[in-house]
Amino acid sequence: MRDFTGRGRTVGFAVAGTVLNDGDVIVVATPSGSAMRTRAGHGQGPNGRIVAHDTWDGSYAEKTWAGDTVVRVHRWNEPWSVWRWHDGFDWADRWYGNLETPWQRTPLGFDTQDWALDIVASGVPRTASWQANFKDADELAWMVERGTVSPADAAIVRAVGDQLMERTRRADWPFNADWDDWLPNSATKPVPMPAGWNRLQD
Repeated sequence: MRDFTGRGRTVGFAVAGTVLNDGDVIVVATPSGSAMRTRAGHGQGPNGRIVAHDTWDGSYAEKTWAGDTVVRVHRWNEPWSVWRWHDGFDWADRWYGNLETPWQRTPLGFDTQDWALDIVASGVPRTASWQANFKDADELAWMVERGTVSPADAAIVRAVGDQLMERTRRADWPFNADWDDWLPNSATKPVPMPAGWNRLQD
């Protein structure tokens, strides 16, 4: 979700999934073919994929999640989630740290606001193969230039990013967790988009 000038808080991106664990740690799996919704319109920004508020007509494109099943792990009240992919046989050696507001529970699932800046990691945690780097710092800078994100908010995002990067490089939780505890069921099917997906909670 994002606060678009003249539109208020609106959904920017939605993806359907199955909740595998619901407690202090939330685990959601999105199998290939699950429903997605993205803002429709011409993409801008350094990577050509941001639909800015002044070009968005309020409509959404209907898409589906492609590739392997992604499993997102979020510990309650933390400003990030960590993602990993499973191909039905084994976990991939790639990881993704998504900076975002702490998840908010809703009748349909969870709402959050993406902060653009991310971390990508690969290899085996706590071995010589383990490495991590920031992703999309250029998109965050572009948002600041356009006035979509304030310099003060961007500074907070970067500070949080440094915290997650430190945790990632040390391979602290959840990188050192037993992800087999969060294996999606082999019978898990693509998830359709539920009715009311575009209504945000107050």
